[in-house]
Amino acid sequence: MGLIVDAPAVPWSDHPRFSGIRMQQLLTALDNPRASVSRVHVPPGGVVGWHTHREQVETVYVLSGQSVLTLGEQEQSFGAGQIVAIPAAFDHTLRNDGPEDVELLCFFTPPGA
Repeated sequence: MGLIVDAPAVPWSDHPRFSGIRMQQLLTALDNPRASVSRVHVPPGGVVGWHTHREQVETVYVLSGQSVLTLGEQEQSFGAGQIVAIPAAFDHTLRNDGPEDVELLCFFTPPGA
């Protein structure tokens, strides 16, 4: 039987690597052996710094706000209603240059630890 997660009831935590970034672990490998899902909050001026997921594809959907996503050397506007699949082992970063919060829904396949 499927697991229904009440996202508003899931506690927020500080991102382990990026200061000022908050996240919710909505689904983990224990819930779904094929994907994990996180909600990420990036405040105005916030930066999810350069990083790579060696073995995971990260699919990111922007729930709200406007950001700048850099994939390798390509910088582009990335806002509400847009989605991207970032290949495994691909360097990327995201920053919120706007006046409002950015909310992201991030899917990792295979799931993160």
